Amino acid sequence: MTFSAWLVLGVLGATALQATGEPAPAMPRPVPVPTVGTAPEAPQPVPAPAPSATDNGNGAENGNGAKNGNGKKDDAPKYEFTVGDKSENIVPCTHGDAKVEEGKVEVTTEDNTLKAVLTGGAGANVFLGCQSSAMQSFQIIEEFDITCSDSKIKEVVLTLESSLAGFIRSKHKASACVKLASASITPAGWGSTPLAVCYPTLCVWGPEGYKYETPQDPAKGPQPMPLGHYILEANFVIEATAGGFLDAHSTAIFVPESETLDAWEREHDPFKGDDHEGYGFTLTLKAETPEGNTPVAKAKPKKKKKNSAATQTAGLPAQAQNR
Repeated sequence: MTFSAWLVLGVLGATALQATGEPAPAMPRPVPVPTVGTAPEAPQPVPAPAPSATDNGNGAENGNGAKNGNGKKDDAPKYEFTVGDKSENIVPCTHGDAKVEEGKVEVTTEDNTLKAVLTGGAGANVFLGCQSSAMQSFQIIEEFDITCSDSKIKEVVLTLESSLAGFIRSKHKASACVKLASASITPAGWGSTPLAVCYPTLCVWGPEGYKYETPQDPAKGPQPMPLGHYILEANFVIEATAGGFLDAHSTAIFVPESETLDAWEREHDPFKGDDHEGYGFTLTLKAETPEGNTPVAKAKPKKKKKNSAATQTAGLPAQAQNR
């Protein structure tokens, strides 16, 4: 069969299909293959920030230059006392039937404050008609430096507070004395002393007693003083004597616990059984900012123990004299 014949047959077949109305078979479309995807990641928890060293637990910070409990900055300056060289001399002297308590000097510091406490005691008993005597003397020279946390502040206002707490008492031919109780604060290199306190000397003899319990007024510097090196000098001298042939005895007690001298206490002695808490020669130096600057932060007052017993005071005896 020739090519022409084949061509005629193809045309005739196409015509026949159109005549029957059947559509030509459609070519199958490719089915898309789904791709394998990854599931979305779950959100990761965000760790809470660690509390800072100055956090006070309420979301606020404390400390100098940081936030306080009200969310405000606390910029109160702070003076720091740094103790240095110290010369400390405690000299006991006894003769006959006499004793002294162990003398102590304690110097401590905290924010805006330096404190020194001198404690001791002396007592004497008659000794076979001979004179007995006891004396205890203190001298302390403490050097210290004052600095301020605020570098813009170059001066300080100082106030020296003091208290002399204790008692002197005697019986028969005996006497007890406070011969010296004084202190001073001097900037290094100054020729004068801007801050000083001095308690009156006093002696009792015979059946008498006197209690020191009223502090002197604070000594405040006349003007702001420079920061830097300072010197504290304190002197304290107590004495007790006894003589004759009867039960003469005397004591000067300026110490919180007096085990040695309490053993000599008689039934009718003045101030028998008194609480000795706070006894001693105490000096407290406080620092404040000059006028026009932010005040220093005030320390919280310490709670004092209540004393149920009424304070006994023998008063100033008629025989007392200043020496």
